[in-house]
Order: sequence, then structure tokens, then C-alpha cells
Amino acid sequence: MAIVWKTNRSGEKTAKVRIVKKSPEIKGLTVEKTASGIKTLEEAQKIERKLNKEAERELFRREQEGMKWKNLVARWEIAARSGDIFARKIQSSTVNEYARVLHNHTKDWMNLRITQIDKAMAWRLLDKIDREVSISKRKKVRSAIDSVYSWGCLSGEIRERISLPTEGYKTTRKEEEKIPEILSISEIRALLKAAEDIEFPWTPIWSMALLTGLRSGELFALTWRQVDFDAGLLYIHENWTNKEGMGATKGRYWRTVPIGPELKRTLLELRARSKGGYKDEVWKWNKSRTDRIFYIEPNFVLPRFQSWKDGRQAGILRTFCEGIGIQPIRFHTLRACFATQLIKDAVAPAVVMKICGWKDLKTMQRYIRLAGIETKGATDGLKILPPEKAVGRVYELFKK
Repeated sequence: MAIVWKTNRSGEKTAKVRIVKKSPEIKGLTVEKTASGIKTLEEAQKIERKLNKEAERELFRREQEGMKWKNLVARWEIAARSGDIFARKIQSSTVNEYARVLHNHTKDWMNLRITQIDKAMAWRLLDKIDREVSISKRKKVRSAIDSVYSWGCLSGEIRERISLPTEGYKTTRKEEEKIPEILSISEIRALLKAAEDIEFPWTPIWSMALLTGLRSGELFALTWRQVDFDAGLLYIHENWTNKEGMGATKGRYWRTVPIGPELKRTLLELRARSKGGYKDEVWKWNKSRTDRIFYIEPNFVLPRFQSWKDGRQAGILRTFCEGIGIQPIRFHTLRACFATQLIKDAVAPAVVMKICGWKDLKTMQRYIRLAGIETKGATDGLKILPPEKAVGRVYELFKK
């Protein structure tokens, strides 16, 4: 009990108040407050309430001083994976990536108390990453640190006012922008022709990616219920990942993809082949490599290979591209090829965004630049060389 009464030798009763608070977070951390010689119950109860508040404040202060960065990161990771209300916006793949960069780049912080991590320390870390690695890597580390602090403050794990240590950091370095990998229309045709010639089992999957712009997981999840031949539309509302299984699309909303003549022909061929469901079989695609259709129900549009389920679709495409002598690309680049070809065909960027499910115009700008529609024809009116000598002169220059 918090209040204990004692009687002294003269028969006078006095109370002693003892408050003990133990930390559920830090083992062995205890705060004790006592007061004695109290004569009345009313006074004892008043002192009890006062000591209780003082003990709570001191325990909290000492917990904050004692909480280490590694403990905060561990709790954030658990909360983010469990769908905590203050971290639910972070996707599981992002949680994995953030956890990895935090353990790699803030390992010197792990045994430090969060009150010891200040702006000077954070800025030095970001500047070091900036100089040694890349701006994109630094941005990822900064976002990871900010996510942990944001969750800590919102969830109450960090109760005192602590300023964000990364706040205010600015870099003077500008990262060189690289041209996104892309296939030209001739390379796209070469890819599909080479695949068709040897009846490569991934041919229908690549064809569908190039004709729809769907993500890998959206293709994997595509069922015949989503195909409306009468309306000429695909209804895209599901996505599959090897970590979460079937779920909503990346943007968390449904969209439609128009069925053009080539896509319709491809879908009809697939429906004829998949009638009754693909069998569990091994497809041999060269002397040493095979792939297995692990299982497919009749309502799925595409054969779903074990390698696809395991996330090896990018490596298979790259290897095939290298084998036929064209630029090796990732699977996701097929989506970019689709968007770029639409833009080159004068389809409005806003329409392409709706078909592909992009909300950010910045993403679209990359493909607009790749398509060259903003500058196409700008030099057609140039007349610099003498008219009668222009063609011959240019030929002579190249000949030399």
C-alpha cells in the first residue's frame, strides 16, 4: 500500500507515503518517492497524489534518457509490420528497405540514447552518405530516420519534445540524371519475334505487359472476370506480391485498360490455350533451363510460373535480351515501353496516366521526354546549308 500508518512510543499515529514506479520498457529502472510524519489521512492522500505525479514524470524522463536508438527502431519495425495506425501508410517492401538502410547506415547510433542523437550527428551522417554513395541513397536514409521519429512522436514512444535531427539539412550536390532504360519499337518487335520463334514460355506474359502496361503483380493476378470483350476493357483492381499474396493495386484504386486489336487477338489465343486450366508441367526452354507452372486455375489469364512466383521475372527477361543481342532490361521496363509508345502515338499524357495508374505527373514527364514529342519537328525548318550543295556537302563530310 502507498500509505502506511505507524504509532510511535507516545501513542501518536503518523503516516508514511511510499510510491514505487517500475519501467515496463527498461529492465531494472525504478523510481521511488517517500514522505513520512504525516498526521492526517487527508494530508496523506494529497501527498500521495503529488508523489505519484512526480514519480511518473521522473520515470518518463529517465526512460527517455535510457531509450536507445536500436530499441526505437525495433519497436517502429514491429508497429509498421503489424499495420499500426501511425505507420500503416508504409508498405511492407518499404519497411524492409528502411530497416535495412537503418541497420547499415545508423549502426553507430544503435547504442546511443535518442536524446544523444542531435542535428550535428544526423547532418554529418547524411553528408557522408551524400559524398560516398548517392543522393538517392541519402534520401532513402533520411526518409527512414524521419519515419521512425514521426512514428515515435505520434505513438507516444517519444513523449518529450525532440526536434527531428535531419530537419534543415540541404545538399549542394546534384545527382546526374540517367536516361531510363527503354526499348525502341524495333527492339520490342525483335524481342517478341525471337521469343515466338523458339516458343519461349514467357512470350504471352511479355506480350501482355507490352500491350497493357500492367505491373508484374497485376499480370500475375489477372483473371478472365476482369476481361470484358463486349466493352473492350480490362478492369484492373488486384495485384499479387510474394510477401502479401493477393491484394489491391499499388495505388489502392481500380482502373481500366482499353483492349486494342492486338491485345484482343492475344487474349483470344490465351483463352483458347488455357481452356480447362494450364496443367502442372515442366517447360524446357533450352538445354539446361526449365521452368514449372506451379499451379493455375482456369479463371487466370496467364500461366503463372514458379520462377515468377519467386520474383525472378526480371532476371529471366534480362538473360533473354542479352542472348538475342538487345539492351537487357528489367521486367518493369516493359510497362515504360508501353507508356512511351502510347505517347509517341499522340495519346494524351493524362490518358496514359489513367491507363497505367500513375498519380504523379513527374513520373510521366520522364516518358514524355523519352518519346521526344516536346521537341519533335523543331529543327525541320532549319535551312543553313546552300540549297544546291546541301545534300552533297553533308555526304562528303560523313565520307571524310
